[in-house]
Amino acid sequence: MTRLSLPTRSTPAPRAPLDDGAAASEPSLPACRRAWQLLCDAGMSAPANGIRLAADPLLAGALQDACDAGRLPGALIEAEIRRALAHGPRDATLLAAVLLAAVALEHLRGGRRAMLLAAACAERARRPDAAAVGGAVLRAHATLVLARRAPLRDAALLQAEACRSEAARPDTLARNAVLWTGTRLLCGAPLNELLQYGEAVRQTIAMDPPSTATSQLDGRIGLFRALAGTAHAPFLPTLAPEAMRFGCWLGVLQATWLRGEMGAARAALAAARELVTPLTPPCELLPYHLFGALTLARLRGIPGVAAQLRAHRRALQAWARRSPDAAGAMALLAHAAEQDAGGGARALAAYEGAAALARAHGQAWIAALAWEGAAGLCGGQGLAGALPAYRRLALDAWRDWGAHGRARDLMQAWDAVPATRDHDQQTRAARAGTVGELGIAIAHEVNQPLAAILLHAAAARRWLRRGEPDTARALEALEQISTCGRQAGDIVRSVRGLARREGEAASTFALDAAVAEVAQLLRALMVRQNVQLDTRLQLPEHQVHASRAQIQQVLINLLLNAIEALATVSGRPRRIVLESAPAGPGLVELRVRDNGPGIAPSDRERIFDALYSTKPHGTGVGLSISRTIVHAHGGRIEYAPAEPHGALFRVVLPVRTAATSGAARSTMSSHWRTP
Repeated sequence: MTRLSLPTRSTPAPRAPLDDGAAASEPSLPACRRAWQLLCDAGMSAPANGIRLAADPLLAGALQDACDAGRLPGALIEAEIRRALAHGPRDATLLAAVLLAAVALEHLRGGRRAMLLAAACAERARRPDAAAVGGAVLRAHATLVLARRAPLRDAALLQAEACRSEAARPDTLARNAVLWTGTRLLCGAPLNELLQYGEAVRQTIAMDPPSTATSQLDGRIGLFRALAGTAHAPFLPTLAPEAMRFGCWLGVLQATWLRGEMGAARAALAAARELVTPLTPPCELLPYHLFGALTLARLRGIPGVAAQLRAHRRALQAWARRSPDAAGAMALLAHAAEQDAGGGARALAAYEGAAALARAHGQAWIAALAWEGAAGLCGGQGLAGALPAYRRLALDAWRDWGAHGRARDLMQAWDAVPATRDHDQQTRAARAGTVGELGIAIAHEVNQPLAAILLHAAAARRWLRRGEPDTARALEALEQISTCGRQAGDIVRSVRGLARREGEAASTFALDAAVAEVAQLLRALMVRQNVQLDTRLQLPEHQVHASRAQIQQVLINLLLNAIEALATVSGRPRRIVLESAPAGPGLVELRVRDNGPGIAPSDRERIFDALYSTKPHGTGVGLSISRTIVHAHGGRIEYAPAEPHGALFRVVLPVRTAATSGAARSTMSSHWRTP
């Protein structure tokens, strides 16, 4: 991603300069409170009751300019409401009333009355005599009122209507494009849609002279281009810092955070903080709080940072309570970042929760940020086993959104595995990657018994602290703690053999039990990927003599490949069938079948070859290692297309005894010996 520079400042950025005569209107919550009380006494429908609205272009222009600049023209609003109640409404009265409704909703406990006032003004603004301010009223209603209470997509639809009807000035076009792309971003729109719309609007606006509004739009387009990975360089702000409005500083904050320039991001955050007003649109305010929290979470040991981070997190939580579709995932991500900054052990689960909620709301870019946070936590805490899985999830989420440039930059920063490593290095990396991809699922599985342990421990304390201790129930709770502890230990031990190669020695074990163990380990991952697992185990009495860990690794490789293949499937349920069955005298068979896209005929002959992969970033060793393991056990692995679509992998193994396994153990031992 091309570097985005921050305008240099020696002092905190002051508020944007006011127009001549505008100082009297800055900022006045008490004036808005008085105007609101007047409307409450007169009735909410008064501003929209005029038979025909007279035009007042000067007042309408002043209100619109203040709104575009993010200022609160409280004195103008109060004066116009007083005049309208005495002499009847004008077109500017509608805009003043909608701005007042936005302030009342946020700061004056306006609630339902504010929503009704804004809706009445928006409906009145569609009539021909309100054409001069009609688009501005609809835009203010959408971005300042509906976005605070209604489903976000309703606000986006009304905002689109405002964009069509409000196209008189280049600055208005540019500001509308910034707000519309911001709202659609919160709705989870694909990156290419946002970029194409911004570029289409920019082409209709003269390039010179640059204005604050066009600078905001240029910054937004430059950021989208950099994320998408196109050849265009990001926009570099040319305005003086004191002329930069909130939206400009927000763009700089986001760009510098993505570049990892935390000092510059903190400076942009401080500048943006000075420009927040009651009329700051939620589509800009929410990303400001999110990237503010993410920035401050990376600044350790600086006085006051923890309190500022907490303030951003609380602001997002307040937004999430009233607008969960817009801010729910952001609030969880800010919470995860705060826990991460404080060294909290639960930050990893919080990152996962944020990613899951973001995905449920279609906000792939927030999910990507959450997975990035989880990867950063693993890297900082030395959790090397889980690190590759979280990085992969982050890259996949960015690509799903269309941010291929961001994915490319992260791969470079994370030192992507070179394609020239020798086969033994690839083999060890694949084994580590297999364990790493299980990290998330293992965390979920271990969390369940740990949570139960905490509950039973609390219960035991309660029974023992009673006036007459109930030792029987306390002992029952302690027994449950022991059971849950053993369950957690079993889960950890079942994977430790893969990580440390402790399971390579051959042993006699129940094949179905080993298969069920793999299914349990991956079940949580499949739930998050919306994959249904159908397990059909038909060998309850069959014992095999083999390396349990290696057979399980083969199954894990096949199942992870199936899960990844199903990620592109839509329009039908994602399904994997895992089966065990007899395959003839002295033979057993394991089958993994998915209903994904399958494997192209041209690739089928080579899928088991070392270093050959059908995936853009695959290592090409997973299936090769699986074949080596199966052959070392005297078996075979085959691929066949599934019907009506998908892939079927069959692993056929002999039912062997300890006496006939010596040669196989020797072969396996030499294959896995570290050079």
